Amino acid sequence: MSLMSLWNQVNNIGGFLLGGGGAKRQVILSVEDEKFTLPVTPRVYKVQTEQNNRIVDIIDFGEAQLFGNPKLKKLSLSSFFPHPKHEYPFVVGDSAEPSECVAKIEKWKEAKKPVRIIITDSPVNLMVAIKSFDYKEQDGSRDIYFDLDLVEWKDLNTPMANNDKQVDDKTGLKDRPVERTPPRPKAIQRVQDFLDASKKAYGDYQHWRGMANANGIKNLAMKELRGALGKLKLK
Repeated sequence: MSLMSLWNQVNNIGGFLLGGGGAKRQVILSVEDEKFTLPVTPRVYKVQTEQNNRIVDIIDFGEAQLFGNPKLKKLSLSSFFPHPKHEYPFVVGDSAEPSECVAKIEKWKEAKKPVRIIITDSPVNLMVAIKSFDYKEQDGSRDIYFDLDLVEWKDLNTPMANNDKQVDDKTGLKDRPVERTPPRPKAIQRVQDFLDASKKAYGDYQHWRGMANANGIKNLAMKELRGALGKLKLK
């Protein structure tokens, strides 16, 4: 064994002892009936979560923050595919040639199929899409080091996608599903302000200014609104 290979092996074993695979935690990836467990468990993984909140400027009030829906989670991790010749003692997953491991990840990425990732003994159990997969060799060890960035994938269950209408024999197309428009309320009663009225009538706050205009109210000072908010017309 060359001095460089020995040094690389010592570094990798040291990384393992510092937390790389301490309790034999595994990172399991699967697509349909295919499954792949990373040979070496990453020492660090990072999950990024965000909320799509936004700030609006309300006349005579100032800035207010409106809660939004959660954004897609992002997961990133880094590790390496060890070459079987090294016989590292900390391999806890599938043992294969590094080039085979790379080919499998690339195949899944290019197939445009969602991947389930499970990190044992952790809260991570997600359906994801592979955003990027970068890899490299270094030190002449024939190990392949990689960075994997994943983004949460959600199945969109839309009426158009689940159209159960019969296929037309001439066109080969399905009839358009009937879309029903929910009834629109005539008035909103017992509200605190126009933000509250907009939320109750339309399900969000962005229509408050149009409702104020529809009711002929120009002065939005709260003390002037008390008499006007008994019964509102929609815009």
